[in-house]
Amino acid sequence: MTPPPILMLRKLSKQLSGEDWTWSNLNTLCWAIGSISGSMMEEQENRFLVMVIRDLLNLCEITQGKDNKAVIASNIMYVVGQYPRFLRAHWKFLKTFVNKLFEFMHENHPGDQDMACDTFLKIVQKCKRKFVITQGKVGERTLGNKHLEIGTMKLSAKHILQLF
Repeated sequence: MTPPPILMLRKLSKQLSGEDWTWSNLNTLCWAIGSISGSMMEEQENRFLVMVIRDLLNLCEITQGKDNKAVIASNIMYVVGQYPRFLRAHWKFLKTFVNKLFEFMHENHPGDQDMACDTFLKIVQKCKRKFVITQGKVGERTLGNKHLEIGTMKLSAKHILQLF
């Protein structure tokens, strides 16, 4: 019997080749990928997630149309948000990803701000210590007050209330 992560990577390959590309198929697949978070040994999960993220980024790169790219981006946000163990173990990736979420909070495409805010809130709740302790050699925080202020300045009142 083929392990679920292998099956999921095969299905993701079909998305990349265009053989199985639909919004519904991608959403279903990414939901399944997110649902197995924590079910593997950490190193295996890390390798799996890196392959998934790489493939989703490649899919976004080769796909035409702003709506299609937005669907892929929201799935990337969802999948990454489901793997807090990976985020807690990879501070630089967490910091980069949070900055990318702030960029999506400034997007005007329908749903981008909602998904970015939902994902940010989920990550902050699951990785809270990473946001308050200093990291790296320079004593840098993942998220300082300045980052938060700049990142959220273009949000609607609804989104600001959701985050705070």
